[in-house]
Amino acid sequence: MKNKARHRNLLIIGDKNGVHKNKEGFTKKNKETRTTKENDPKNRISLELFIFRTLFAVFTIGLIVYGLYILNISNNNNDTHKLNSEDSFVELDSDDSDETVRSSVGEPKELHSEQRELHSEQKENMKDPSEKVDTKPPVRKGVNTEPSKISESQSSAKNQNSQLSEKNKKKQSKNKGKDIKDLKTEAEKFKPTYLKKMSPKKIFADGRRLPPVELLAQKPNNSSVRVFLYDEFLSEQECDGLMKAHDSHVKESSKINPLLCFDTIETLRKHLKAAHKKVKVTPADFIPGTFCVNETFSRQLSGWLKSNWSYSTAFYPGESRFSKIFEYRVKEATQLLPENGGKFQITSYPQGIGYKTHTDCVEGNVDERDRMATILVYLQDVEDGGETKFPELGIWVKPRKGRALVWNNMNEEGKCEPMSIHNAAVVNKGHKYIIQRWYYYKSFYSLGKRPPEPDLPARAPGTPRVNCDEYENGSCRWYDEWNYEHLVDYRNQRINLK
Repeated sequence: MKNKARHRNLLIIGDKNGVHKNKEGFTKKNKETRTTKENDPKNRISLELFIFRTLFAVFTIGLIVYGLYILNISNNNNDTHKLNSEDSFVELDSDDSDETVRSSVGEPKELHSEQRELHSEQKENMKDPSEKVDTKPPVRKGVNTEPSKISESQSSAKNQNSQLSEKNKKKQSKNKGKDIKDLKTEAEKFKPTYLKKMSPKKIFADGRRLPPVELLAQKPNNSSVRVFLYDEFLSEQECDGLMKAHDSHVKESSKINPLLCFDTIETLRKHLKAAHKKVKVTPADFIPGTFCVNETFSRQLSGWLKSNWSYSTAFYPGESRFSKIFEYRVKEATQLLPENGGKFQITSYPQGIGYKTHTDCVEGNVDERDRMATILVYLQDVEDGGETKFPELGIWVKPRKGRALVWNNMNEEGKCEPMSIHNAAVVNKGHKYIIQRWYYYKSFYSLGKRPPEPDLPARAPGTPRVNCDEYENGSCRWYDEWNYEHLVDYRNQRINLK
């Protein structure tokens, strides 16, 4: 009995232990299945796919909303553009009548009173297409429709228009008078600055070290003229850009034949003699009021002289960003003041062309508004010839791309130095380009400002000018602008001032 009872207890304990073992195994199995589900790559991919689809849907909805918003803005802009185009017009004034030129779409803003009434009546007739269209011309209040009376009204309208144009002319002349008065007052208030010397020094430009090199005179003299040289004063890109702009402008302006002007009748005769042309000329061959010959004679002279001249184009301070860069660099290197500087002139010398011996200042001139200093920069190398020579000093400089040459023409007392005389040697092979600027001893109001071109001689817009100076000490040069040197009255005033 005792053995059976012990056996039964062992079975109960064994069952209990077995059950306990089974439960423990079951919990372990559950944990393993849970971890396998969590580490299952399929479940992970599905979760990432769900997140991606959600984000993509949000992004798509946002993109659609943004597209609708942009479309709405463009429609509004189109509507405003249409409204603006309907109001656009160009108004031209003439002596006979006031005309209005309409654009391809739209009506003019300003009309005469009769036109405005007719225009409003036409709009009213076009409002309702269901109404009957009246083929009779619209009758305007206070306007006669009979032929004779219509002609009278038209003549009165012309008279009114002519009176309006005369009033406009008077207003314009008054405005011009005011502008001239304003310029005079500004010129009277202008305070000049004096530039008595230059002081070259070493500078750095775009990483380039630019030390000045003084070129000593090879001949004994008592002159105050000093000549300095800067290599790489302008970069290759700056030189190339200036040459490209110059060539483009010359090509465009050369589509019109130039008018030729001379300092005297004797200079014209010497040029004809050098061209082996036996042509008798008198002052009557000049256009009245000028020292220029007419278009026909200019064309003949251009052929006889074989366009044997250099080409010069000019730009003024503030007309390009480069003008500021250049004048600042010159000021830093030489202490030449920008306010005493004139225009910037680019000149090209084709093969066979040079410039005769001359001074940049006027010898014996009492006017202090003269060229105190000159800076000249070569824009490209020249294979043979084209040197700048100072014969009285024994100095000559070969053109090299970017090289600057600067010298003074006047002394500190404001007198022109005869020893500053120089010339540009003939280009034997290649093509010479330079940019130069003159700095004046005493500044003046109009210095560095593009002047209005004179009315004489009568010419087509954009007509270039060829100016031939003294035959022995000058040369012929093509210009893209007109000054007053060729006018008889201007010459007489200068003579009287002396």
